[in-house]
Amino acid sequence: MQTDSLVAEIKKTGVKRIMIQAPAGLNIKLAEILAKLEENGITALASVSPSYGACDLADEEAKQLGCELLVHIGHSKFYRDFSTRVPVLYFPWIVELKLGNIDFSLIEEERIGLLSTIQHVNALHELKAMLEEGGKKAVIGGQILGCWFLNAEKIADDVDAFLYLGSGKFHPLGLKNKKTYVLDVEKMSIEIVDRTDIEKRRYANIYNAKDAKTFAILTTTKKGQFEMLARAEDVRKQLEENGRNAFILIMHEINDTSLMGIRADAFVNTACPRIVEDHFSKPILNPEDLKEVFN
Repeated sequence: MQTDSLVAEIKKTGVKRIMIQAPAGLNIKLAEILAKLEENGITALASVSPSYGACDLADEEAKQLGCELLVHIGHSKFYRDFSTRVPVLYFPWIVELKLGNIDFSLIEEERIGLLSTIQHVNALHELKAMLEEGGKKAVIGGQILGCWFLNAEKIADDVDAFLYLGSGKFHPLGLKNKKTYVLDVEKMSIEIVDRTDIEKRRYANIYNAKDAKTFAILTTTKKGQFEMLARAEDVRKQLEENGRNAFILIMHEINDTSLMGIRADAFVNTACPRIVEDHFSKPILNPEDLKEVFN
């Protein structure tokens, strides 16, 4: 059982007071985990603030509450190093899947790149075998994050389309320039990922930002994204060189409600690149979109 494995990993560290942090989808397991830890002589607290990934750690809260260790469940270590206030134990929470009978008829392409999150990446070998039994060529790319797609980029030239194994479409919506399918692990069915709405919103934001005179540059205090502050300075310089006013805002949660009342015509996001897919009352861009604003 995953809970027993988690407890065993924590006990190896020898600590007696920890904080557990998990994504919302695993909150249902928290009571079980906390009870198991208490049975094993470990005092455990749980952070239920939103956690968007391994870039978004509750280490400050853990330090404030006297915890010796932060146990971050549901994600592997972030691809970029950063310091933390307390040591962090990453526990991916692997889910064993039974793929069963899958109807692959929706997939027209021959060469398929296989991608997933850390929870389901072990099932990609079985998925590869199933596709190849049906006459396809399958290439395993491996794990992707919502903001990191290097494993997809590495195999892009060798495949005609991607097939993402997981739940929801947040991760595969970040894949661009290649047709993408999802094998939904809850429905066990294949769907096509449609980026049309996201691309329409992006181009609308670019168009609406062309006449903006004042830009607010958004940065975050989240651990894995904070180093992007240097990029915010570069963006401000770029905006000012193109005759625009610009200032930098620092916040923990970037959302439309928090930005109400800010006197700016448009926003430039230098934190998680997927933030621009949320709803904002004013145009919001990622830095790479600015070149089209200035054209």
